[in-house]
Amino acid sequence: MPIEIQNCDGGIGNIVASRGMVTDQELIDLLGKHLKHDNANFKNYKYILFDHTALAKMDITNETIESIADLCAETSRVHPDPIVAMVTNVSMGAGIDLINRVSRMYELFINRSCWETMVFRTKSEAVRWIREKVRKKYGIDDLIFC
Repeated sequence: MPIEIQNCDGGIGNIVASRGMVTDQELIDLLGKHLKHDNANFKNYKYILFDHTALAKMDITNETIESIADLCAETSRVHPDPIVAMVTNVSMGAGIDLINRVSRMYELFINRSCWETMVFRTKSEAVRWIREKVRKKYGIDDLIFC
């Protein structure tokens, strides 16, 4: 599967990793289920890490990007607590179009959601930032990220 969600640290966080090629429908289906207001797991999350380092192609439209940004914004108003990091440094074989689409998606996401969010070039930078923010906000020191 091109997008995988892995719950971490006893269910208080998760990693949403994309790899290979991701389509409109795959992204909408997965995020639609994952970010539902009645998702019991989602209500427990202290952090979410979106990792696109293995993404090679993203076949999505601007309309899909708008829909995803709106979905995230709506969800963040219901559950404003998670710390959200995004790794947008996509795979070496990715073209400029993919980089532009990922950048646009996260620009909208950051501007519309109320989650504390930061974009990173590497997963290690994102993990370090999440650890610091979760420690300060929740007093949790022992995150292992799966």
